[in-house]
Amino acid sequence: MTQATTRVSAATLARRLGPPTGAAGQPAYRMLARQIRSAVLDGRLAVSTGLPSERELAAGLSLSRTTVAAAYAVLRDEGWLDSRRGSGSSIRLPGSAQPGVRRVAGVFGGLDAHLPPDGPPGDGPIDLTVASLPAPTDVLPKVLIEIAADVGQYAGQSGYHPLGLPALRQAIADRYTATGLPTTIDEILVTNGAQHAFTLALLELSVPGDRVMIECPTYPVALDAIRAARRTVGPVGASGFDRYGGSADSDDGAWDLDLIRAELRQTAPRLAYLIPDFQNPTGAVMSAEMREQLTHAARRSGTMLLVDESFRDVPFPGSPALPPQLATFGDSTRVLSLGSVSKSMWGGLRVGWIRAAAPLVRRLAAARALGDMAGPLIDQLIVTRLLADPEPIFDQQRTRLAAGAAAAHAMLAADLPDWQATTPGGGASLWVQLPGPIATELARLAPAAGVLIAPGTRFGPDGTMESYLRLPFTAPPDVLRAAGPRLAAAADQAIRTSGAGTLPGWLT
Repeated sequence: MTQATTRVSAATLARRLGPPTGAAGQPAYRMLARQIRSAVLDGRLAVSTGLPSERELAAGLSLSRTTVAAAYAVLRDEGWLDSRRGSGSSIRLPGSAQPGVRRVAGVFGGLDAHLPPDGPPGDGPIDLTVASLPAPTDVLPKVLIEIAADVGQYAGQSGYHPLGLPALRQAIADRYTATGLPTTIDEILVTNGAQHAFTLALLELSVPGDRVMIECPTYPVALDAIRAARRTVGPVGASGFDRYGGSADSDDGAWDLDLIRAELRQTAPRLAYLIPDFQNPTGAVMSAEMREQLTHAARRSGTMLLVDESFRDVPFPGSPALPPQLATFGDSTRVLSLGSVSKSMWGGLRVGWIRAAAPLVRRLAAARALGDMAGPLIDQLIVTRLLADPEPIFDQQRTRLAAGAAAAHAMLAADLPDWQATTPGGGASLWVQLPGPIATELARLAPAAGVLIAPGTRFGPDGTMESYLRLPFTAPPDVLRAAGPRLAAAADQAIRTSGAGTLPGWLT
């Protein structure tokens, strides 16, 4: 199928490029070519993005047209640009194969050899591919005892609740209402986690060939689901670092609203998948102003927003209050909020939900019943009890995450000082900029050093972001500290070698 191209303006491109880089005395056209290549490799510019005309970019950057033409010629010669008369120039990756791109036949295709280890804790290498906390201590055993009476109330019934257990749906609706987003029980559908919620909405609200806008980088299993469903990926940059290379946490440096508007206006994607609260993997937070403007732009393009709020309940203690939920600025027929307790409480609780307009909830429930009649009752009873008083659990997990983030930063400072990491105020991971494009080779060599990592290439659709990796801080601080020397040893070897090959991964 033909993939639509988003063409950026000269002003937008200038913001994405940042200041000139390169050796002193290097010709201006080579410095410009280097800037564009770097922006592609670290995800600021997506593959297939259309570039401004030579005349427009020359005016936008205050360069001569000859300089821009020469830079474009260098990029074409090196395989970074496709240029067609009448259609302009668009970004591509050199060569027929894109390094680090994961091709799958389905969401779980080819993953069986790459699942996380099932052995006892501490058995095998340190696994830094999973961004999920252990269960809160001393809570689950107590709740399991308490729900014995609850089970008795339902044992004489069928046990099927296609929309979810009513008491749980009401508890979820009440939590939305308490945050200033009035919600009724009819607007809640319980699912088996946020990923189930996303895949259900994706399959029901779009058809093969439809374009789905995503942040780049993004949650890789959602990206796999889009590919498996034969939808077209429309990536927009959300790098986690501002255009000068600094951390862009808790502001809008991770998102470029003009670029998002261009994608929405020019390609009119059917759906857009966004993580505005402690974005996975960058940890960035979208401001209230950008949420409002993005919602308005999506309404004009007819795009439905799927908003993943899995990390919203885990800001670090003392962090500023989060902006209002994105659905506050839209209506529930066009903005679907996806939630879960898997990140905020425990990954073993496979309970999530969708908040949407009541007719849309009924439609999604009917579609869900075709493959999954209803979620497990016992899990829903547990979560209903936990949501009756969730703050002690959230506080415990928030404290764990804050300690993990501090330990991860300390480990990097001690063992890998040339790695630059974001400084999020919540969530579960750091987005780390490496000293060079070694992520895939590093991930290939790391298991031999006793650690598993996820390279940046797994978080985008086109094999870029080779200079990044995601570093979860959900492991205990002593485990994170122990990972430092192992990563440093693998990094030394990765810098000395050149590797290829793809790295499938089971990521949360």
